[in-house]
Amino acid sequence: MSLVPAHLMEVGESFEQRYQPILDFHGWRVAVLRHFADVAPETFHQVERHRATNEVFILTAGQADLIVCDGDERPADCYVFPMRLNVAYNIQQAVWHHVVMSPDAHIILVERTDTTVENSDYAELPPDVLARARKQFTVP
Repeated sequence: MSLVPAHLMEVGESFEQRYQPILDFHGWRVAVLRHFADVAPETFHQVERHRATNEVFILTAGQADLIVCDGDERPADCYVFPMRLNVAYNIQQAVWHHVVMSPDAHIILVERTDTTVENSDYAELPPDVLARARKQFTVP
């Protein structure tokens, strides 16, 4: 394999079972997400939203359900979408969301580089909303 000079191309990779940023450039971040405890269907209990960015999800292997919830201050009605392979899902800025994944799943994420816990919100779902969302899961 020939080496490509760094000024021509940057390579980012991670094979860890978690969320891992792999490239940051011109204000954008590319990350990979692999199955770990926070994205297992049985541990689902909260959603998040990013006040300063959209977030794009692309499932490249396995199975995943994308959960999006309506609501301004608190998440309300949740919708569960079985993700299709190699399709880009753009979650709008300030929309409550989460993803649950099969153990063999792999997702590519794109978001603003400055996305942090300081400009994101996290909310526990009320038991009735949580139960309705879980009934819609297609991920085993």
